[in-house]
Amino acid sequence: MSSEIDSTTEKLQVEADDDASLHIERAVAFFLGGQRYALPLDRVHEIQQIVAFTEVPEDRSAVVGMVNLRGQVIPAIDMRMLVGLETQEYTLETPMIITDTQGQTVALIVDEVQDVLELPAGCLQEAPSLHKLAPMMIGVCRMPEGLMNLLDIDLLLSIVRGGR
Repeated sequence: MSSEIDSTTEKLQVEADDDASLHIERAVAFFLGGQRYALPLDRVHEIQQIVAFTEVPEDRSAVVGMVNLRGQVIPAIDMRMLVGLETQEYTLETPMIITDTQGQTVALIVDEVQDVLELPAGCLQEAPSLHKLAPMMIGVCRMPEGLMNLLDIDLLLSIVRGGR
């Protein structure tokens, strides 16, 4: 009987550890094509309005140009393209999320930045395997306003690097 209890306790501990890996307290929420996405707050450096960028040759890549950000040249990436949406014209109000991925700073062009959100305990679940972006997501957050896709920026940008 004791070994059965120990086995059950061990199994519960493994499940609890798996859930702990999905625990993120705060995220920056943004919209793409009316869908809400987010990045963990600790991955976001700043949010800016779009600045002029030097376009790169048309190669159907999500990298749409290069931005001079306080003397540092960084790639500007259209997040709509990364998630499979049609591109849209940028305006002076179009926001960019500045983040690092694998040692490189990048500007992510999004439709709208919502806010920094506190994620309720237990709201984050693994993405359903049928979701197109599931391999590039940390999980899906169940929020009072609806579902929010929490992206793993390193995995998502591996597409740009040719990793997929």
